[in-house]
Amino acid sequence: MAKSTIVRFSAKFLVVASGENSAENIPMIPGLQSFPGDVVHSSSYKSGKSYSGMNVLVIGSGNSGMEIAYDLAAHGANTSIVIRSPIHIMTKELIRLGMTLARHLPLNLVDNLIVMAANLKFGDLSKHGIRRPKMGPMILKSKTGRSAVIDVGTVGLIKKGIIKLSIFYPSPTGTWEH
Repeated sequence: MAKSTIVRFSAKFLVVASGENSAENIPMIPGLQSFPGDVVHSSSYKSGKSYSGMNVLVIGSGNSGMEIAYDLAAHGANTSIVIRSPIHIMTKELIRLGMTLARHLPLNLVDNLIVMAANLKFGDLSKHGIRRPKMGPMILKSKTGRSAVIDVGTVGLIKKGIIKLSIFYPSPTGTWEH
């Protein structure tokens, strides 16, 4: 059994990007009520301009969270993002290709092709701590509604260390592991 690690973050601002399509969902985070900084849900986020030079933690690595992390870093914020589950990272072009191929080929074959193409585009992201779900992106979307993350440049900033990652995956015992 893996040993759990407690990690403490110090930030003046916290962005929560954990809802679906602007549906606000702020998870129960111990200590959030006493957090002295600002807490902003992604549906209220406007620009990273006012966060320049500040420490900001983004919780949620879906499309909103990844885009906000990119914007914050582009505006000079010291940006960290929490990834709480395996994700598929794709480009718009790969998703478009997958949707086109899905009209003519089985989804498992389409998934294999676009995951291979994503690996060529982004390289092995597991060495940065980013894991892919067991299901391919097209099957995952059709069965669970979970979408792949469309990269807007965030992956490049993660690889350069400009955006820092904290990875928390649920363990088999139901606790979160870092």
